[in-house]
Amino acid sequence: MGRLFQLLLRNGGFVTWIFVELFCFVAIVQYNNTQGAVWANTTEIFGGRILEKRQNISDYFSLSERIDSLNHVMDSLQSRLANARVMQVSVRDTHFLVTYDSLSLSDSIRHKTIRPEYEFITAKVIGNSITSANNWLIINRGSNDLVAPHMAVVSANGIVGIIRHVSPNFSIAMSALHRQTKITAALQKQKTFGSLVWEGGDPQVMTLKDISKHFEDVIKPGDPVVTSGYSVMFPKDIPVGKVLSKATPDPENPHFLVVKVQLSQDMSDLNDVSIVRNLYSVEIDSLKAKVKQ
Repeated sequence: MGRLFQLLLRNGGFVTWIFVELFCFVAIVQYNNTQGAVWANTTEIFGGRILEKRQNISDYFSLSERIDSLNHVMDSLQSRLANARVMQVSVRDTHFLVTYDSLSLSDSIRHKTIRPEYEFITAKVIGNSITSANNWLIINRGSNDLVAPHMAVVSANGIVGIIRHVSPNFSIAMSALHRQTKITAALQKQKTFGSLVWEGGDPQVMTLKDISKHFEDVIKPGDPVVTSGYSVMFPKDIPVGKVLSKATPDPENPHFLVVKVQLSQDMSDLNDVSIVRNLYSVEIDSLKAKVKQ
């Protein structure tokens, strides 16, 4: 305490000057409208900037939660879109395929007739390979999240792979860049489909086989390629990529064509993905087993 008093006595003039200046400043701002307005405007500007910086810092630390929230919204929208592309209206003992627009006129009809087929489960890729002949993905979702083998994996940009092995909290997916991967894909403009496979080499290029030869003259580079919807795993119209070059005859079967497809999803840059759960896959597989028998 004694040292504090000595400091004040030694620098008393300076301290007194500071207090006088502050008092004058407050008096000028308090009792003069112009100076008061200038001070108020200045504090609003600097105060606003400080609040903005604080909000930016807060937003930065909450990015993970916001991204997760957006991923859940995206999955919900993907589910609704996949289910809306083909809807079934039961009439006695048959089914008629109708478009979404024809049902959107009546909410009551839509709620009675739409039968959801797909659910999308948000996930992250935590392991990925693209350099071997058979590439795999590790995903941070497992059986505890209702993930099972033979479910499709997609991203916002396109197809990614197929789930093969599942543990309670993780799963391993066969990448689209795997020699055993075979996905039914369609040329969207030509309305024909074939088998999409990877033959090695460029990780951005796959091959669409089993395309009828009479489409040879109408397939053009840049034509969109999507999933056909004829698979239990992949919903209809999920992006695959675009035709890379002119179709050529299949050397193994001259009655069909092969088409090189440039993938829309960069397989070396995978992070947020969705696992597609077909709600009727078990029922459909059981029917297929009966046909095989």
